[in-house]
Amino acid sequence: MAISPSGINPAVGSKLSPGSPEALTLANWICCSYSYYLGAELLRFDSLIGESMLKHLWHHQDAILCCSLKSVPVFIFANQAGLDMLETTLVALQDITWVFRGR
Repeated sequence: MAISPSGINPAVGSKLSPGSPEALTLANWICCSYSYYLGAELLRFDSLIGESMLKHLWHHQDAILCCSLKSVPVFIFANQAGLDMLETTLVALQDITWVFRGR
């Protein structure tokens, strides 16, 4: 599943609707988790809610990547900077495989 704010390439394919409760919940969790674990605000705008929070995450200058915590992690979200860093698209995001190398 990949999410992006409305107006960001409608030909992207299967994704959560930007205004869906799941997309907005994920955006909120990303911001809350960042604040909890790093002690700083990811987005410095207290008034951001809903789609505006998702848009600010999408356009954030730093790469934001989220993955599931399963036996083999799966990317579930990347903002535009994250997609650029991985040189991939929203459609191909979940197809990225993790390579574990022994130490």
